Amino acid sequence: MTESDDAREDYLALRESAASVQLATLTPDNNPAASYAPCVWFDGDCYLYLSGLSSHSANLEGNPQIGLLLLDEAAQAPNAFARKRASLQGRAQIMKRDDAVFTSVMRMFHERFGKVMQIIEPLPDFRLFRVAATSGSFIRGFGQAYELSGAGLDQLVPVDPRK
Repeated sequence: MTESDDAREDYLALRESAASVQLATLTPDNNPAASYAPCVWFDGDCYLYLSGLSSHSANLEGNPQIGLLLLDEAAQAPNAFARKRASLQGRAQIMKRDDAVFTSVMRMFHERFGKVMQIIEPLPDFRLFRVAATSGSFIRGFGQAYELSGAGLDQLVPVDPRK
């Protein structure tokens, strides 16, 4: 197994283990807004179940551009400067409740987050957002930076530090 294969496994493990992601959205006057949301991954896309009352939900409805940051737990990192992290950029799309994907993804939310989903899933202001990432990077540690490529951004290309 090559170093890139190991890095790919680490990236996919980080993605699948992340119970939440940090969000970067744009306000109506194009100011950056940072927040976070619980998430699940399905078929290579990140899904967020957001209240329509939240600012990040309103921001995405006005401008679907989004940045996601997945960050390894601080306790698992040997050094604060070397935490594994993935930064993704993409577009968010609201999924309809009658879509087959909605049902599959909501089942995953129920499995991951438990009883709270019984309370919030039926609330009419909540919407399921699919985030299709179009570009990104993965930092595995010192001197281990990768650009993400491929259809599901699941292929890693080492970054040459001399460029």
